[in-house]
Amino acid sequence: MAAETIKHGIDLEQYAAFIERGTENPDDVMLGLGATGIDEGRPMHTLAKIDGYRYGDEEIRRPTRQYTFQFGAFKEVERDAGFVDPDDRPEPVEVALAALTGCINATLDVVALENEIELDALETDVSVTLDPRAFFGIRDADEAGDVYDDFAVEIEVAGTDLSDEDRETLRAGVARSPVFNLMTRSHELSPEVRLKDAPSM
Repeated sequence: MAAETIKHGIDLEQYAAFIERGTENPDDVMLGLGATGIDEGRPMHTLAKIDGYRYGDEEIRRPTRQYTFQFGAFKEVERDAGFVDPDDRPEPVEVALAALTGCINATLDVVALENEIELDALETDVSVTLDPRAFFGIRDADEAGDVYDDFAVEIEVAGTDLSDEDRETLRAGVARSPVFNLMTRSHELSPEVRLKDAPSM
């Protein structure tokens, strides 16, 4: 493999072949994703698991993909709410925001590669003000759509000879981020609750 085909850790020839394959046969590159959250018997504490996924028509499972995450709340909030032995864990909204930064960065790396924009540094900061009253039942569930305010995404890039045109290309490219779209667009989602040990009729 010629060294000149490698750029930022990507074999450009193989990348071009992947893009061609995804263009001609979209089903080959579809991803089936999922996660499971298991309540730990204490409000706000969940053990979340990520395991297998589907890539095209292939189901992929391997032990090295069995990731777990312990979600919870902030120690100060648990203390104020009367939790015994307050704990401090990553809060799910924080983790979602962290995932957004990773997805935006990944997307802009690809946008930069496609447009021959040389980036020496890329950093994304995401912040939001969250009103937790609907979560705690202080506000009604039908008010839950109003819990966020002051949502901000700030992206800082550095590189040689970056232009305003490059900046606009990167800004527009954020819209290609899957997590950005997950968070900003309307999706059909109807939760279902199953009774695990319900008697059969």
